[in-house]
Amino acid sequence: MPGQFKLFCEYFHCCGKRVLDLGEVDTEKKAKEWMKKQTLNRKRPRLPKDDLIKTCPVSHCPGKLQIPRYDYRKAPA
Repeated sequence: MPGQFKLFCEYFHCCGKRVLDLGEVDTEKKAKEWMKKQTLNRKRPRLPKDDLIKTCPVSHCPGKLQIPRYDYRKAPA
């Protein structure tokens, strides 16, 4: 059974907004716990090699240092 809640993080970047899907869970309680844990850990997820943040030519791009905003949303039915 696929998850009912999608987990994601969101970066704001000089080239635009980037949303990364990080998985799914089956209950809202698990989603809230995951979001809280990720936010408290203040870690960044692994980004693909071609991600805008890694390839950005701007030397002082704020996206290279920021911690993303973690969240969840109900998966489409």
